[in-house]
Amino acid sequence: MLNLKNTVFALSLASLVAAPLAAQEVPEPSANQAAEDSARDAATQVVEEALAALTETGNAIKALDDGDNEAASAALERAIGKLEVTLAANPDMSLVPVDLSSRVLDVAATPDEIYTAKREAMRLLDNNQLQLARPIIAQLASEVDINETYIPLATYPLALKSAAALIKNDQTDEAKQVLANALGTLVTVTTVEPLPMLRANALIDEASTLSEKADRSDEDNTRLATLLDEIDAEIAIGEALEYGGEGAFDPLKAEMATIREKTGNGGSGEGFFAKLKSLFSGFGSGR
Repeated sequence: MLNLKNTVFALSLASLVAAPLAAQEVPEPSANQAAEDSARDAATQVVEEALAALTETGNAIKALDDGDNEAASAALERAIGKLEVTLAANPDMSLVPVDLSSRVLDVAATPDEIYTAKREAMRLLDNNQLQLARPIIAQLASEVDINETYIPLATYPLALKSAAALIKNDQTDEAKQVLANALGTLVTVTTVEPLPMLRANALIDEASTLSEKADRSDEDNTRLATLLDEIDAEIAIGEALEYGGEGAFDPLKAEMATIREKTGNGGSGEGFFAKLKSLFSGFGSGR
């Protein structure tokens, strides 16, 4: 089954300019759990037959190394059969996922601290001090990276069949080379989900529910105001980390101003956050 690898880094910009901190693997912060789960849920599910085919490819190579051509042929036969099942069930699929890993990078800094670090990095780059700037730039991230590995269905099954034919002709070295080349055709795609956007989306869900209450209590109004402040803070962090092109965050900030007007003085109604929610969908990218 799927071997889900997860790496989490908690980063801090405290004293970064004076002494850059090395990223250290730490237990996953609970505040990021929902954000990572959201990104992982959006990733394509691994197809078991394709994963089994990949495993059998490894078994075939090992059998060839051991001089057991019969076991190698049997492993390739099973692998080919698994992929044929996948192709039959998904005739339009060109890439089938076989592995998924995730990594969380989360900088612990305010927007002002981020801008300060960016200015220092730019100063170092301008002074041709790339290696001093690199640790600073490397820590300027707050994201979930989802890495998916795929088998190309147009070529991989053909390679397995070619290797099987070579084994029957006692061309084991050539068969091993074909299988090694086939493994080299696996495709890895990285999807980047900015944590500020994911966290803001979670805050929006709660704020939207409160904004629809016509009889909000003083406590409700205080909570809604807090949520709006937190959403603004996440937007500011996302903008500081440049998870969008120039002006990409202007519509978000403008819509937040509109929401504040509508919800001010106890104002309520449905759909206040619908446009804001849709604006967030444009953030995140492949890498």
